[in-house]
Amino acid sequence: MSSVWQDILTELKSKLGDSTVSSWFDGVEVNIVKDKLYACVKTKFIANWIKNHYLDIVQDIAKKHNLSIEFEVKETLAKESSSKINNQKNEISYNNKNEYSLPLSKDMVFETFIVGRSNEMAYTSALRIAQSEERIFNPLFLYGPVGLGKTHLMHSIGWYIKKNFHNNNVCYLSAEQFMLKFINALKQKDMMSFKEELRSFDILMIDDFQFLSGKDSTQEEFFHTFVYLISQGKQLVISADKPPSELSGIEERLRSRLGSGLVVNLHPANYELRLSILKEKSIGRNINDEILQFIAENVKSSIRELGGALMRVIAYVDFFKKDLDLDTVKGILKEFVQHKKPITPELIIDSICKYYNIEKDELCSKSRKRNILKPRQIAMYLCRELTDSSLPEIGRFLGGKDHTTAMHSIKKIEQSIDSLESELQDIKQMIK
Repeated sequence: MSSVWQDILTELKSKLGDSTVSSWFDGVEVNIVKDKLYACVKTKFIANWIKNHYLDIVQDIAKKHNLSIEFEVKETLAKESSSKINNQKNEISYNNKNEYSLPLSKDMVFETFIVGRSNEMAYTSALRIAQSEERIFNPLFLYGPVGLGKTHLMHSIGWYIKKNFHNNNVCYLSAEQFMLKFINALKQKDMMSFKEELRSFDILMIDDFQFLSGKDSTQEEFFHTFVYLISQGKQLVISADKPPSELSGIEERLRSRLGSGLVVNLHPANYELRLSILKEKSIGRNINDEILQFIAENVKSSIRELGGALMRVIAYVDFFKKDLDLDTVKGILKEFVQHKKPITPELIIDSICKYYNIEKDELCSKSRKRNILKPRQIAMYLCRELTDSSLPEIGRFLGGKDHTTAMHSIKKIEQSIDSLESELQDIKQMIK
């Protein structure tokens, strides 16, 4: 009996690949009665998945051994698996969805999100998804620099659904947490529970997706989760610092899927929105409009930093019980408003030319000489890392190259990052 099943597994591996067979057929117990092979799996989810995706292939292989095959759930296997998970120290609780998801901040709800022209589209899209059980935008992909409200909107979606659609299971994870849970499941040899739990959610939200860059195995698992949830009419919400088409280190097929729904950019807040946020956050505090206007005019990098600047002013009032004037605020916020030389593609290109002792015309030429090609690739990589320039813009800055050339150059540097670390640090120091 064991040799027959091993023969079947061997042929399955040749057709489906080792990873697929390992994911879905490991731990299967078999029993042959007359001309039927009974394959017992741990959960109903696994049994259904195999029946829906691989049954025809397995049946064809079993026929070669004059057998038919039937997949069923063996209760003792399910209990043993559950017991094993519960008894392991520091193991993730896959059966408790509240523990599986990261906690949602009670301060991050739609009511506390300040809307302006720079984020109106993102806010409206997130609210529509939360209010509707129909999957009108799927996936919703939110992108923009840090501190503009992507996480706030994702938490808001979660809270709204929890309050108004009690039967919907919501999961919010950072990309890092998704990866750690995946790695933990691999170590514990319990990928089935990981797969089953993720596929049980009605709304799955993954924050800071760019951190999966270069994590091929994690991306592979997320891809299959993505495809399954979309096919079942479940909602996905993803956030990142760049649009799907510009996420380096992410597989092409995954970038294509991420961009297949609604992609929305959160732009940096303009003066009016920054001032509205400050007024909302300073309600009940004795801070005059002149001070709020000064902060709004000078703290522009992100909403998060804007809140930090206001908090420092409020802390000063609370600690020292002194009235505030504009000169005092300027001193308190000196490091927030000091004028630093902005990092631009032009500054990066000039620094690269100086570091490698080459002319700008050479760097931006079509030359493929190594002494030119490598600095050009590094220039594209640093433009990507240190500025908000898109791939097409980076290509134009470096002599009119197209975005695929820029992407290829960035990947080449990423692949050699260990050997170039010292050079990159020296160049960054020069730039800054």
